[in-house]
Amino acid sequence: MKKPRQRQRYNIDNISLGTVSDELSLLNLGDTEGLKIKIHTPDFHKEIEALNDQWVDYLPRPDRTNNRKGLALYNLLGKTHQENPSLREASKEVGRRLSEVEFSHPTEIVEKLPSLHPVLNMFDSLGRTFLVRSDMGGYFPPHRDHPVMPRETFRLIVFLKNCGTMEYDWIMGQSNKMEIDEGRVYYINTRKVHRTMSYTNESIHLIMNIPMTTHNVATVLDNLLYTHG
Repeated sequence: MKKPRQRQRYNIDNISLGTVSDELSLLNLGDTEGLKIKIHTPDFHKEIEALNDQWVDYLPRPDRTNNRKGLALYNLLGKTHQENPSLREASKEVGRRLSEVEFSHPTEIVEKLPSLHPVLNMFDSLGRTFLVRSDMGGYFPPHRDHPVMPRETFRLIVFLKNCGTMEYDWIMGQSNKMEIDEGRVYYINTRKVHRTMSYTNESIHLIMNIPMTTHNVATVLDNLLYTHG
């Protein structure tokens, strides 16, 4: 019989007033919030085309097919861009619970994607950061990322290719479809239920785990697309 997965528990000892303040600052942004920073997608398309043979299956499952591929940009020390496990799988491999912030080492592929450097260089450090390519029918089922407190990272997402209205869905909650401006950097509260579906090939987005620090939260707040009226 399969053993039930042990739930993560709240670690009250690590929740400081600063942590609460940072969480409230991000909570005030809502489910999704665009930032001023925007990637020049034509440059990215040229760069990623040159790496077309580097994609590997992203989190394959023996019980179902899923047209998803990935490339790791920031990984564990010694891991390559083609080793892109989930946090759970990587933790199982090393025999302990890993943190997203331990995936802080740039892989060799980062130098080949200079179009992404404006967002990759926004912060002093990055956690697990990777590209996902969903081909037709590729999807993520409804799920939450890191729903417990305190969280170690928050997520920024950049939709980079074939993520238009008729090509791709990012759904928050039951039916709140996100309006996507390709190339725009978004803060997305992925602690809430969300799911995705691709209706074409080569729908590509970047997922960044940003260490949860007051400085990094302030960097996001300083770069909001919409501020005071």
